[in-house]
Amino acid sequence: MTDQITLPNSNTLFVEQNISYPQWLSSVNYHRECFVNNQAATWLLYCDDAYQFSVLFFALLTANKKIILPQNGTVNQLHWCMELADGFAGAAELMPTVDNIVSYCPKSTLPIASPLRIASNTEITLFTSGSTGDAKAINKNFQHLLTEIMQLEKCFGDKLGHSTVVSTVSHQHIYGLLFKLMWPIWFSRDVILQPYEYPEHLCHDYHKYNLKSITIISSPAHYHRLIKDNVYTSIHDHIKVMFSSGGPLSDEANQQLNEQLAQSPVEVYGSTETGGIAWRQRSAGQSNRWQPFGDIELSCQDVSQCLMLKSPYFDHQGWYVTDDQISIDTEGCFELLGRVDRIVKIEEKRVSLDHVQQCLKTIDFIEDAFCLTQLNKRGLQIVAAIVLTDEAKKELLNSRNLVFNRRIKTYLMNDLEVIAIPKKFRYLPALPYNSSGKLNKLAMEKFFE
Repeated sequence: MTDQITLPNSNTLFVEQNISYPQWLSSVNYHRECFVNNQAATWLLYCDDAYQFSVLFFALLTANKKIILPQNGTVNQLHWCMELADGFAGAAELMPTVDNIVSYCPKSTLPIASPLRIASNTEITLFTSGSTGDAKAINKNFQHLLTEIMQLEKCFGDKLGHSTVVSTVSHQHIYGLLFKLMWPIWFSRDVILQPYEYPEHLCHDYHKYNLKSITIISSPAHYHRLIKDNVYTSIHDHIKVMFSSGGPLSDEANQQLNEQLAQSPVEVYGSTETGGIAWRQRSAGQSNRWQPFGDIELSCQDVSQCLMLKSPYFDHQGWYVTDDQISIDTEGCFELLGRVDRIVKIEEKRVSLDHVQQCLKTIDFIEDAFCLTQLNKRGLQIVAAIVLTDEAKKELLNSRNLVFNRRIKTYLMNDLEVIAIPKKFRYLPALPYNSSGKLNKLAMEKFFE
């Protein structure tokens, strides 16, 4: 028999809407009844309005419907995902024009009071926001998500206290779904669900709603932009915790945030498929070690050094092997060494693109860098996209790319063999990160065509 999970007696206030948890629950219940009376079993859910999304998400769960969450609201993405669904729930203007598809666009609600329960095996399909642009369906169930937020509360609940949760990330992705939606609702924290595009707007609403303290759910891309003009300094005493996930946070950004706000973000390492794996919070002088979450079992493959794990956050048999190479210490923590798919052979020698990238980032006039490979008549070669510091950008305007190319190669000669030094450089205003903080590899490759 499937376990039934009852929604909690929460005290969450949805701050923007000034809606209490009982009012929210009534809306969920109303829409649940509508979904129960609809024969469609699998629903594509996409809604830009994060509050409306939260209502529909839990209404579908409590109606025992399978949910499909696309990465974004583009026409092609929605049409592709609709091939997996019987119905569409969300904003009417986004409804894909597909034959034989049931649509549900919520309007007014009526108060309905009754206990709401979710079957633990209710299915949720998410999609990776990978670097190639090709989405991959990842199937989870509600118990997987609930187990993960239980661990988050156990690990960080005391840090958050009674702070209001705010974010800059989408609710359509697993990070936002867990951290800014499910976690605060399940554990009675007030929340502003709509993501902030600009930090100035977040600060404005902090004062507008007279918030006492906040927890920020964000991404490396947001923090990397923030440090250049950090408006959070005006409210830094009221920031309980900052979370970062979706990609690596640079050492420089971590250090500057620590100096500007007297704390560095809690970084969470994981993926859509695995859920969270580990976390770290680097203060000045601390190592780059990651601490596994309490219910994660880790190991390392002997030959490849790939991270292996057993986790209650997704279904798998035995050890799940990732593409990340690690070094585990005697205390069970680990350092990330790079990705196995980022090791390339050039002139019969193995070269780590991540190592070349890291060497570039140690150069004082380089703010960010990404290395990839390109095939030419002579074979495989390494190329690099570079983001210069503001001062170096001004210098580049009065110089030539060739001058900077030579400077960079001279620096790299101290650390790398000649074959590992990039043969081409492209100077960009910023690397093309997506909304999840991940680099768009296809966009990067186009810069070298």
